[in-house]
Amino acid sequence: MKGLHLAAAAVSVAFTVVANAGDYAPEAWNLEARQKFAEQRFGIFIHWGIYANYAQGEWYLYQGNLDEAAYSRMMYGFCPSKFDAREWARTFRKAGAKYVTITSRHHDGFSLWPTKVDDGYNVSKTPFGRDILGELAEACRAEGLQLNFYYSLMDWHRGDYPPGDVAKKVPVAGRKPDYASYKKFMMDQIAELIDSYHPGNIWFDGEWEHARHQPDGTWRRTLDWEFDDIYDFIHSKKTLVANNNHQPIRAKEDIQLFERDLPGDNSDAGFSKNQPVVNDRPVEQCDVIQDGVWGYKIGEKRFRTAENVVAMAARAAAKGANLLMNIGPDGSGQLPAKAVETMEKVGRWFERNGESIYATYGCSVASGSDVVATRRGSVLYLHFLNPSVDKFSFKLDGEVVSATCLGTGRPVRCERTPSGDAVVTIAREPGDRFDVVARIEVK
Repeated sequence: MKGLHLAAAAVSVAFTVVANAGDYAPEAWNLEARQKFAEQRFGIFIHWGIYANYAQGEWYLYQGNLDEAAYSRMMYGFCPSKFDAREWARTFRKAGAKYVTITSRHHDGFSLWPTKVDDGYNVSKTPFGRDILGELAEACRAEGLQLNFYYSLMDWHRGDYPPGDVAKKVPVAGRKPDYASYKKFMMDQIAELIDSYHPGNIWFDGEWEHARHQPDGTWRRTLDWEFDDIYDFIHSKKTLVANNNHQPIRAKEDIQLFERDLPGDNSDAGFSKNQPVVNDRPVEQCDVIQDGVWGYKIGEKRFRTAENVVAMAARAAAKGANLLMNIGPDGSGQLPAKAVETMEKVGRWFERNGESIYATYGCSVASGSDVVATRRGSVLYLHFLNPSVDKFSFKLDGEVVSATCLGTGRPVRCERTPSGDAVVTIAREPGDRFDVVARIEVK
């Protein structure tokens, strides 16, 4: 690796107006909110709705080949008696999260707040009856967490939604597509969400069913969503916009999203192979803690380990991105015990090592599978992710002032070679498979 000044090796998290953003120029509040979001680095995603009662994941209506009218009757059995918003928020804060994003309305069309603008398909008509989003908003404020709302563009319930490749396979009684009507419904709901609960961002999903990437690199789109109107409306209420559309980001979208893939990796694991990474806006990777499913699925025993979640957070931060880790609560309103156990361990790691993740820059000094790097000011953080690797060398222009293990404060050996390499060697505790962070201060 060629010699690098630390400043030159960093991927900035300061966001400014770029020349190629067309006529759109973000206002000062917007740039400030983007910066705040980027510095948070770690959040919890919640997929929850009446599908939790079926315990087969959030796509059960579609994947189970069910009739929508029969599926939606579960609304009258939705009574999560164990739901405790304060307990959720405390669990998330102790896990090291700085924000929470919850499905206000998923593809099945059920709303988790007492909306006044739908046909009654919302939590106020259930036996539970309580305002889930209102309680969670209050709990998040009490725990110092930002709350954001996932909102599905695609709808498997309303007859006026113009179905695309996916929604058309779900039988909906009386379907009469009318996008003008559906757009008004969405705008009215979004206004309710922002005015009532003041989220940091609205996180859209589902546009992809009306967009297909073509072999020649172009996109075939089958619906004009009129996003300029939608985004301008959300921005007028000083709220950020994110859209999980698996496409190149638009000028008025404030956060670039990558589903189940590290930004720029373009792997087969996720849905972002046709998304070029931007450098002028925050980036977020979302992923699941329960194998292959976002909503609760009973009997699923394959959960990510705490070591894996920590490594994912470090890899994302090293790419200049946030990690949004999903948990699917069950029909009683409880978080899966295995997920809670995992996040408690993650939280203990963040207590000692969060300095190396929050408000850091991505850094190209180390970007392999064994060691990645983040940076804050004149401090470089080397994340040793592979338990069998305890040494890393790199070119560094500058003098090492100190080298310690972030989690323990113990000295870390840092030697300089005649050619200018810095060679860092850590001492890992026996059996420790977590990310070990070497804190290197340079001048």
